[in-house]
Amino acid sequence: MSYSGEKIRKNKGVAMLTALLFFLSVSLILVSGMISPALSEFKNSGLSLRSKQSYFLAESGSEDATYRIFNNKGLNSTETINLGLNSASTTITSVGNSQKEIESLGQVSGSERQVGLTLTYGDGALFKYGTQAGQGGVVFKNNSYLNGNLYTNGDIVGSNGAYITGDAYVAGGTGSISNMRVGYGGTGNIRAHNVTDSTVTGNLYCQSGSGNNKPCDTSLPDPLPQEMPISNSQIEDWKNDGTAGGITAGDVIISSPTTLGPRQISGNLTVNSTLTIADTIYVTGNVIINGTVKLSSAYGATSAIIVADGYIIISNGAVLQDSGTPGSYVMFLSESDCDASMAGSPCEEHNAIEVSNNSDISIVNAQRGTIYFSNNATVKEAVGNKIELKNNVGISYGSGIISVDFTSGPSGSWVISSWQETK
Repeated sequence: MSYSGEKIRKNKGVAMLTALLFFLSVSLILVSGMISPALSEFKNSGLSLRSKQSYFLAESGSEDATYRIFNNKGLNSTETINLGLNSASTTITSVGNSQKEIESLGQVSGSERQVGLTLTYGDGALFKYGTQAGQGGVVFKNNSYLNGNLYTNGDIVGSNGAYITGDAYVAGGTGSISNMRVGYGGTGNIRAHNVTDSTVTGNLYCQSGSGNNKPCDTSLPDPLPQEMPISNSQIEDWKNDGTAGGITAGDVIISSPTTLGPRQISGNLTVNSTLTIADTIYVTGNVIINGTVKLSSAYGATSAIIVADGYIIISNGAVLQDSGTPGSYVMFLSESDCDASMAGSPCEEHNAIEVSNNSDISIVNAQRGTIYFSNNATVKEAVGNKIELKNNVGISYGSGIISVDFTSGPSGSWVISSWQETK
């Protein structure tokens, strides 16, 4: 019996030891299972922290370079910022006179992040529509037409054979379109409160109408009035930029190749030869273009401005040339409120801007007055309080643009035109 009891006790001891080893093994497995993710998470957290640190270090490098450029402080083509054992290397590359590209690489314990941004010099203008009119609306004479889209705060008044190839929008609760053909090739919509005697290829959105090829679809509200793209304060800044270059008293006639700008002309400007714009030109009188107006090559991809208090005539013989770089334009901006169709107009029976030439690099702007197209013309943008087309005249605008950067004089500034993380 004693032998049997001792055997039982030994068996119990072995069983307990086995159970203990089993539980220890399970515990070690569980502890290992918990420690391994924790260690991995700790490692990943370290990597994430270093990545964030390198990103903010890269941002610091680009911000430092941007600050120095904005404030005309000394800056080399490469700059390095050190923070402890870590650093950010920044490279500044000039693209012509009007653009700088900044690349900044941050490095923290082997982790790298890189950011890049582009600075453009000049004042910007945002254009939402190829052709835009204010409260004066748009008047189409017999067989006149517009290739493109049209947005206006005033009425669109058509005549026999008048048409628009794109969309036609008239803002406000009383806006109307009459006697127009809108759309081409299956596209082209109308949106206006009231539409009469018109034909549309696409959809006809209106609240009332008669004599149209389709009934009104009343599901969409009337379009909202749109602000003009260039503010009065910006125009004043451009005038000041021209004036800062000096004042020429009296009329100026360009009869031989001349480079001009920045400059204020206290009188009229007539171009009969070649005028090269070196910077903003402000004319307190009228501008008549019979010859060639071109941008200096220094403009690169930015654009130039001629501002006039009086009217601007771009004759049929005028030639307009860019800087040689695609994306550069010349804007003719009249501050005049002249409308030749109104009695007592102060502009000697002229409109604020009269266009007879054909140039895809011109922007015409008369936000207070009337733009009159007296000959077929291609323009990049046309913005006026009122736009009028003569009989049998068509206007087209080139490939659409969203914004234009104008290089102006002393008050011109660097602006951030793009930003992205590049690595």
